[in-house]
Amino acid sequence: MNGFETRRPVIVGVDRSEANRWAVRWAADEAAWRGLRLHLLHAQEWPTGEPAGDANRWAIGFRAAGDALLDTARLLAAERHPDLEITPRLVEGRPVRVLREAADEAALLVLGIRRLTEAHSALPIGSKGASLVGHLHCPIALVPEPPEGPSGSGAVVVGVDGSESSRAAIAFAFEEASLAGADVQAVEVRRPSGANQPDLIEESLMDLSESLAGWQEKYPDIRVRREVLTGSPAPMLAAVATRARCLVIGSRGLGGFRGLLFGSTGRALVHRCTVPLVIVPSGNPA
Repeated sequence: MNGFETRRPVIVGVDRSEANRWAVRWAADEAAWRGLRLHLLHAQEWPTGEPAGDANRWAIGFRAAGDALLDTARLLAAERHPDLEITPRLVEGRPVRVLREAADEAALLVLGIRRLTEAHSALPIGSKGASLVGHLHCPIALVPEPPEGPSGSGAVVVGVDGSESSRAAIAFAFEEASLAGADVQAVEVRRPSGANQPDLIEESLMDLSESLAGWQEKYPDIRVRREVLTGSPAPMLAAVATRARCLVIGSRGLGGFRGLLFGSTGRALVHRCTVPLVIVPSGNPA
């Protein structure tokens, strides 16, 4: 069983993008590891205007296409975890609204994104993306189309800045590492303006140790690495996480990650990251 939720399912948004195949696989792993159900959710937004020809026949075909998409995703997840409880669901409505409502009943929401292609991404980090990221009660995982083969199988990298949301991210990272049999790599990124302060690295490493202390006691078998870097948070974190299982951050950081998810820095991180990016809201139960 898992620590942050024992009843709600893992929900993965299903679409026609290549990245979505990786999102379904990643979501299936998470659900199986945590002993949760997997819900496959596809939202159909009806086009404006009247369809050409027989409207009823067109509507039947439109729904059939959605069902076929869900069936493909179900087979993909079942092939990976044959005993996993999988529920496909076709819903009419705007995808962002449907996903946001579904997230209220989810342990984890998983979406596929296309790297470095904001205009065509499955989750645009603009007006639509902002309506999801940072406004959900559950963690959201953005799974990119990997550059080569499956996503990394290395450590779980977590961004730490001492905030409440950072503590929630640490909790998720340790549980994820325990389930995946991975290490935890905790990273604090200091802005260049403070790089010349005496004893900065030593103080930051002490802060990291304090933030991680309770979790290392709870998961004594997990090897933990600590690292303090200087620079811009998004590119530094993305670079560290190149071979990671995933990168975990909090959604409302008060330190080095202030505003991370709602400006150019957030967009840069989402589209730079080559591994799943998990965004954990403040107050997420652990």
